[in-house]
Formats: sequence, structure tokens, C-alpha cells
Amino acid sequence: MPKKPKYPRARLSPAKDQILAIAIMRESVVTHDIRPLLDKLLPLAATREIAMRWEGKVTFYFDGWDNDPRETAEIPEIRAYFMDVTAEFPYWFHFVEKVGDTFWHVLRLLCRGHREQTQPGLIGWQFDDHKELFRQINLQFGYMNGLYDQLGLPDEMNQRVSQEIAQLIECSLQ
Repeated sequence: MPKKPKYPRARLSPAKDQILAIAIMRESVVTHDIRPLLDKLLPLAATREIAMRWEGKVTFYFDGWDNDPRETAEIPEIRAYFMDVTAEFPYWFHFVEKVGDTFWHVLRLLCRGHREQTQPGLIGWQFDDHKELFRQINLQFGYMNGLYDQLGLPDEMNQRVSQEIAQLIECSLQ
């Protein structure tokens, strides 16, 4: 019997044709210069057409931290930087890809947590406060809904993206 995909709704999303991978440079994080990243993100939410085109296609990575043994969410400078970016661009739930790890990467950066051995040889992430996690999820849903209202994005898209996110959360909590 073929194995069922972990997140079937996200895998069926029409938004998987191309991915926009954004490098967040170490220098920007260290100097806390959020403008270069915002210059890439804000245009994605400028119009209905552009927001629809980039739904579920954005991922990012922190360039220049390869020699740091910590996870990016364990690095205070990265977390502070990301929180300030999110204050200006809070639409992650609409734009991030949801087949890979980007959705959870956003939440790890916004909520406190730590690495933890889940099984022998496997390391996972444990959120320190599930109430904080669910507050952040609700907050991010609110921002996403605001974007949909502001740009007049289709209700069907909002419903599909919301279902994808709900399934990601449900599958992770099992």
C-alpha cells in the first residue's frame, strides 16, 4: 500500500510550481537592517494579483551562519531580527511554502523553544509554551485574514490555505 503523504492538502496546492528562496544575509541580521528583506517581501503584498501569484511559494534561509552549531531559532539576533521583520510583514501564513519546513521555521522564530532529542539519533524542536504557540498561530491567521480583506483575495483561497495550515498543525501534534 503506498504511503499517504504527510500533508496532502499542502502537496495538492496549486502554488507549488515555483519557489522564491530569499537569502537573509548575516550582515543584515547583525546590523539589524530589516530593509533589504522588507524590500523583497513588501512588494509581494502590494496587489491582489501579485499576492495570488506568490501564495505558498516563499521560503528563506539565513546566509552566513553555517559554522554556528545552533539552530537559527536559538540565535537571539536572528529571532529579534525576524520579529521586527514580522512586525512590518506579518503575512507569513499566506506566502510561505507549506510542503517543506518554512511554515514551522516561521513559528520557531516567533515562539520560544529548544532542540530536543525525540528518538535516539533524531533531534526535533519543542516549543516551550504551547499557549504562546497557539496565540502566535491565531495572530498570524488574523494577519492573513486582514491581507485577504485588504486585497480582496478569493475566499476559496483563504479557505484552502487555512485548511493546509490546520492540517500541518494537526499532523504535527499527532
